[in-house]
Amino acid sequence: MIMKKLSITSSVLLLHSVLYTPSVMAKWFNGQDLYTTSHQRILEGNTSAGFDSIIQAWQQAPNTEQQANLNELLEFAITEDCGHSLEQKALPSWLSKLSIQREVIQNLNQVMLKLSIVGLTRTKISEITFTKWPEDNIIVSTPSIQEGGYFSVEARRMEKPLSSGIYKITVKADDEKDWISWVVLSEPVLKQSLGWRDSKNWRIEQEGLPNPACPSRILSINLYDLNDTTWTPLWTEEIDGKLPTTLPKIDVPSGRYWLSVGLIKSRWQGEISILDIQRITRPVDYPSF
Repeated sequence: MIMKKLSITSSVLLLHSVLYTPSVMAKWFNGQDLYTTSHQRILEGNTSAGFDSIIQAWQQAPNTEQQANLNELLEFAITEDCGHSLEQKALPSWLSKLSIQREVIQNLNQVMLKLSIVGLTRTKISEITFTKWPEDNIIVSTPSIQEGGYFSVEARRMEKPLSSGIYKITVKADDEKDWISWVVLSEPVLKQSLGWRDSKNWRIEQEGLPNPACPSRILSINLYDLNDTTWTPLWTEEIDGKLPTTLPKIDVPSGRYWLSVGLIKSRWQGEISILDIQRITRPVDYPSF
């Protein structure tokens, strides 16, 4: 039977439980297209090979229905271990951490879209590029290396959120071989789950059924001095579990500050962490806040 359409729904989970032996699965999956191949490999537990097929399928200009199938396949593959098994390619020894962060920042007057690539290195990085397939450059930049080896590059004020699809990241470092990897992003979450109730409180909407393989959402709270042009937070805290909806009592002088509250959802692609962040900001008076 040739499977013409893939959909990772409850019916797929049922098929997974029924078609559990290799011989039965081999009879069911006798199609040769990349969508069938990827689906088969993921159901058989060969997640990295299934992910390779997802990459190949994105390179063939899939139509809208096929893109939806690929997004569902990716979400299904992540349920194994939050994406650690998607990619077996390791980061190089000189690049110990790498994170790709899509961020929606909403203040009282506007919404700003940002993409950041951050990491930790022990050598000088000459250039980082992040390109949507086939040749749409999103970031081409040389990062400044901070104390301890931390670095970041970003694209601000993007016209639209980064869509699902395949991207290529290239990191060039002095006296090192270029490190290149494909990155597959899922469809961005368009619904804002974080917003202001009033000048003193914010709301956090409950998410749908969470992926038990991934960490729970994290709330990141930062308080800034409005007169500090470096935007170094005076106070910061990250919280998981039961997320607060108001600023706790903190030890800062009375005055007017800039408050930033971010809701962070994370997953992995091998050793690369991928974060989707919703952030709200506004000026506040403290301690009358």
